[in-house]
Parts: sequence; C-alpha cells; structure tokens
Amino acid sequence: MQAVSVKVGDRYGPEFVNQIYRRLLSFNKDIVYYCMTDDRKGLNKNIEVIPVADEFGDRKWWTKIELFKPGVFDEPTLYFDLDCFLHQSPWELLQNYNKDKLGVLKTYWFSDDVATKIHQCTVNTSVMMINENNCEPLWKECEDNMEKIYKSFYGLDPWIYRRHLNDTYFFQPGLTYSFKHGCVFPNDTESNKLRMVPVCVFDDVQNRDEILNELWQYK
Repeated sequence: MQAVSVKVGDRYGPEFVNQIYRRLLSFNKDIVYYCMTDDRKGLNKNIEVIPVADEFGDRKWWTKIELFKPGVFDEPTLYFDLDCFLHQSPWELLQNYNKDKLGVLKTYWFSDDVATKIHQCTVNTSVMMINENNCEPLWKECEDNMEKIYKSFYGLDPWIYRRHLNDTYFFQPGLTYSFKHGCVFPNDTESNKLRMVPVCVFDDVQNRDEILNELWQYK
C-alpha cells in the first residue's frame, strides 16, 4: 500500500509528517509513504521524498494539485492532510474504490444545504484516493487554466465541487469525521469529540497542535 502527504513552507513541522508515517506503520509494516515537500529536513529517513516548489504564497494548499500530475503514482495512493489523525486502519476507505475517479471526503457532518452555504461545496480534500488513471481531467485544467482557477476559487474543495464533481466519488460515511463538527449529520454531530473512526480531520481547530501532540503519545 502507498500513502502521501504534502508539506511546503513552515506551517507544519516535520513531526506532522513523521507521526502520520508512524501511525501508518502501526497498521501496515509494508507501507510506502511519500512526502511532497520543499524541505526534507527532519523527516524520517524511510519516507520517500518527492521534491516540489513552494509557489502559492499564503494558499499553500494549492500545492496539492501536484498530486494529480500524470506518472507520480502508478498504484492506488491515499493522501492525508498533515492535520489528520489516524485512529484506525485507513484502508477501510477502499471499500468503494473507483479506479477511474478521484476519491474525496464528503462533509457528511453537515447537511448539504449547510455545507454549500458555509463552504460553497460538500467536498473536502483532507483525504483523497489517487492513482494515475483518475486525475487526468483535473491536471489538464490546471495546466491550461491555473491562473484563472486560482483567482476564481480560494481552494481545491470548491474548485473540484464546481468543475470536477463528475470526476470524483465520495468515501462512504462513517469512516472519517471532523473533530470540530462531528461525523454524520444529523445523528452524530457533537463537536470537539474524539471517536474510534479511522480518520479524524482537524480543519479549523484552534488548539489543533495541543490535541495532536496528546494523540501522538498513544501507541
């Protein structure tokens, strides 16, 4: 199995990358873990580095488009934002794997109406399933119109929602959750609660680093 994260600039230190790798190893000793980064200093020596430039100013999350470049991955590869925590094996996300489409999270912790009102979309790219077959339409548009895309959309989530929803599929509900907002609307929306669900997303959590540091102590 393969997994990847992206680290550019200094918002996240190498410990965020190393801890995801440690968690992945606890579930699969044969994992191959990549990090797209402009600085490999401090990374575990067994992490495979893919060099990438820091080109997007204060919106560094746009560097994730490099994941869609043809030839980067030749087999299914799970992507994790660095503020994710893996409680359980993330390979459960493969349950409805579609080799021809990009796998993304849906914001199941909101109703669709609320999600589109707050975030202009129901897509969340904190976790994705990538391979060489499923990102061609996204990469082509980036190559042809990156300046226009960057000016039109604050991040990847609304861009994918507005332009490439037909090129994606959603992971099944109940396999990921938002620490800030809950797991599945309307029955499990308690905020600031840890759950034994494979992947926790820490978007917009003020004391994120403090909570993650505590979680990293778990064996």
